[in-house]
Amino acid sequence: MVTILAFLFVIGILVFIHELGHFLIAKWCGVRVEKFSLGFGKKLLGFKRGETEYLISALPFGGYVKMYGEGGEENFIIDWVEPGSPAEKRGFKPGDKIIKIEEVQADTFSTWDELKVYLKKTPDLEYTVILERDEKRLKLKTPGDALEGLKAFSLKEYPRSFSNQPIINRFLIVIAGPLMNIVLPFLLMPIVFMSGISTPAYLEKPPVVGYVEPNSLAEQAGFKKGDKIIEIGGKRVYTWKEVNIAFQMNPDTTLDVKVERGGNIKTLRVKTASSQGIVSIGIAEVLEARVGDVIDGTPAKEVGLKRGDKIVEIDGVKISDWYQMASIIRNKVNQEITLLVERNGKVLKFKITPQPLQENGQGAIGITPYREEIVKKYGFFRSIVEGIKEAAELIVEVTVLLFSFLYNIITGKITLGTAGKSIAGPLLIAKVSGSAAKSGIAPLLQFTSFISINLALINLLPIPMLDGGHVLYLLIELIRRKPLSQRTLEISQRIGFTFLIFIMFLAIYNDISRFKGSIIDSINRLIEALK
Repeated sequence: MVTILAFLFVIGILVFIHELGHFLIAKWCGVRVEKFSLGFGKKLLGFKRGETEYLISALPFGGYVKMYGEGGEENFIIDWVEPGSPAEKRGFKPGDKIIKIEEVQADTFSTWDELKVYLKKTPDLEYTVILERDEKRLKLKTPGDALEGLKAFSLKEYPRSFSNQPIINRFLIVIAGPLMNIVLPFLLMPIVFMSGISTPAYLEKPPVVGYVEPNSLAEQAGFKKGDKIIEIGGKRVYTWKEVNIAFQMNPDTTLDVKVERGGNIKTLRVKTASSQGIVSIGIAEVLEARVGDVIDGTPAKEVGLKRGDKIVEIDGVKISDWYQMASIIRNKVNQEITLLVERNGKVLKFKITPQPLQENGQGAIGITPYREEIVKKYGFFRSIVEGIKEAAELIVEVTVLLFSFLYNIITGKITLGTAGKSIAGPLLIAKVSGSAAKSGIAPLLQFTSFISINLALINLLPIPMLDGGHVLYLLIELIRRKPLSQRTLEISQRIGFTFLIFIMFLAIYNDISRFKGSIIDSINRLIEALK
């Protein structure tokens, strides 16, 4: 239940703030906004205020702002009805859309005045007018001269239509949604620091290398255990966080890295592989062989290992750090080993048998490394400063990560198959939302900020059906000095819709593949409970 509520909270905030951006700028530009909906599909709740209907709909995976003239519908809209006029007496109301006049081809008239003059030529003849009002179709019988006192516009002439706005107005309305998603982290991150957020302590420590992965880019560059990184690409670094950001900001390039080794300064030439920071080159911080979490149903849980235990010896071999310990365990699949463990000043002995991991068959006992954490909690004013700074850094990091990922796909450095597997969908977002919520409001808001930035950037990609696709249409219109034809728009939007549906199914498939084991376990537990 926590996971579901957390997911709805994250999605609800992101959708609301995004659509609010479109809504506010549309109103500011004078566009007639007909609907503001959180969710798609069937209306669950709603009310109408002024000319706009506000809705909560059944499907929570998005939302929309419906503006008159956005979809290119061909009809007449009634803007004003004079009190006491024949039109009011016949039942016409402001906001009604004249969909059809059964006896007349209304769409052959480009303006309301042309249509009204035509109808008044036969004042004794009653016309059947089909109206749309509050999503319902109404039929009114009226003579041609009963339209006096009624002011209406065709789509082409209605000044408050989205399609009749200057390009700059339409551009502002379109990008307002993604921009609001960019602004959101600047509002949430100060709250995160007021509430207090835990971060790994090593990120604030001097960057002393504790491990160099065999055959990695770091090993090829000449990194050694114990090296202290002091400069990357000509810029001084003092913490692991700065090192990580430096590598993230320079993907797929070669950097000069200065390290301090045995009192001497050495310069290493390091090729970076991706924007995943230190992980991509194969180095890690100093990490002692101390137990963090003990996973349920694993050998470590069964024999009684606990959080905080320090493993000092395996089968008579002294253990210096986590990486040495993990290497020994990986190579002892289904072989009993003896651990000496320090706990509260005492040394305990455990016999344990590593089990093979599903993904690679290597041995594991079911523990994670213990990492110290520091809590960052500040007063009101410092929280604002730190929150704005953190939000700006997060935006830069996510932007670099996304566009380096796209660049690698375009240049062929990442295959489409590999890229496809990295796409995550709503199930993963729900899982991470739930985990964050269980840790507190601060992690949940931090995760919401991260997803908000991703949503903004993805929405700005030039794909039809996304905001970036609409921006592309406007740029083409600006260059051609006329909009694309309705036919071209329809075809491109069908292609965009098909592509987005494919991506959504791929993301859900990836999520199911990631959680396949846990999903099957959940189903099995349910079956057992029902027996």
